[in-house]
Amino acid sequence: MLTALWLVPAVGGAACLFSSRKTSRLLSAVFAAAVFAYSLWLSVPYTADAGVWGVVESGPAWIFGIRYHLALDGLALSLVWLTSFLTVVSLAASWRGSFSAGFWASFLFLEAALMGVFLARDLFVFYVFWEATLIPMFFIIGLWGSEGRRHAAMKFFLFTFFGSLFMLVGLLALVTHEHAVSGVWTWDMGALAGTNPQGLAGTLMFAAFVIGFGVKIPLFPMHTWLPDAHTEAPAAGSIMLAGVMLKMGVYGFIRVLLPVFPRLSWELLPWVGGLACVNILYGSLCAMQQKDLKRLIAYSSVAHLGFCLLGVLSWTPEGVAGGSLQMLNHGITTGALFMMIGFLYERTHRRGLADYGELVGRAPWLTFFFGWAIMASIGLPGMNGFIGEFMSLAGMARALPFMAVVAALGIVLSAAYSLPAYQTVFWGASPAGSASSKVTDLDAREKVLVWLLCGLMLYIGLCPTPFLDVLAPSVAALVPYGFTP
Repeated sequence: MLTALWLVPAVGGAACLFSSRKTSRLLSAVFAAAVFAYSLWLSVPYTADAGVWGVVESGPAWIFGIRYHLALDGLALSLVWLTSFLTVVSLAASWRGSFSAGFWASFLFLEAALMGVFLARDLFVFYVFWEATLIPMFFIIGLWGSEGRRHAAMKFFLFTFFGSLFMLVGLLALVTHEHAVSGVWTWDMGALAGTNPQGLAGTLMFAAFVIGFGVKIPLFPMHTWLPDAHTEAPAAGSIMLAGVMLKMGVYGFIRVLLPVFPRLSWELLPWVGGLACVNILYGSLCAMQQKDLKRLIAYSSVAHLGFCLLGVLSWTPEGVAGGSLQMLNHGITTGALFMMIGFLYERTHRRGLADYGELVGRAPWLTFFFGWAIMASIGLPGMNGFIGEFMSLAGMARALPFMAVVAALGIVLSAAYSLPAYQTVFWGASPAGSASSKVTDLDAREKVLVWLLCGLMLYIGLCPTPFLDVLAPSVAALVPYGFTP
């Protein structure tokens, strides 16, 4: 039942590779829409179940306790929704591009690997899917990006592959440690939860996982690959990279690091939480210095993912729920921003803030929607960004109040870099030789896509309860492992 979520897009990607350009584009849309519809249908058996895990699929044990084990809870379901939805949005946003069959296939392969990451309950299966996400994104950036695409693709691959090696070492050490203690080989996340390795070995394993997951978030100072990857990737690639792939790191903290190392997670909270605060402040300060729209939003992602991680690290119900919800919120909001920047780039092939001005007269709909997404990004009350960040900070305020105060400065800085950039591009004076004269307003297809994303921002901001209800069983299952005051 759950296998279809990764197998269908994988089969669709293979079918696209052996089809013509036009046929592959149509096939990718059909398969992506089918997966999205199926992910919505899976909500029915999940919500009908009173426990944490609504749907479980498991096979017999293989070698060294490895087994094919997938499961769906509220946290995984929210990210499955996000992945399938943003895949459809990415393909629709690229519909008029003259891309080869490999482009459309790569997005389906990426969707398949991401689904596997969010569904896996066996750490070996989790690692295989984790590594598989690198390959399609490497090609999306390296083959269909802009001028510096090869350097950006190689940097992306080397950084994330380097982090994955640390995670692999941590996984092997953890499984071996458990076998030495219990005499049983197991890679099952549920069986390993609460094992709490101590001493130098436990600390080294913990550090290996922090590096492995931290590179993907990315945590400072392992973040330098992200701005280059976003700047050079095509718009659809940036939507998937920021919207879904960055969530893999925070998801790894929730699924693996915190349940397995609860005591170390609490004892080392000032250090790991401190890195999250550095992400918020450093990412915001870097965003203030950017003259390229995509790099500005890329650095803002570094800051916003810091809020997600802080909420999760707080070990409080409101913090974990807020951090989990903010992952969904960030994917929607940042996906919309990158999509609209892509619409501008398609028209002008320029991304600099100084390249535009007075767009409000030439593209009123684009001005309206971009401002909408900016307000959601800076956490305006009534928008989705507010509820996620507020709950994350409220949770951390119960655990380490000083850290919550420091992180709250990021909300002020978010407005300080977002609003001037928006004012310059859409309301400022148009400089001589600017690209504004080439800009036309959104067409019907683009309006539909942006309406969908902006509508979700408003709906979640005004009515977050249905989404928090879906996350509640997962939050309740994680929080008891914590060492909260």
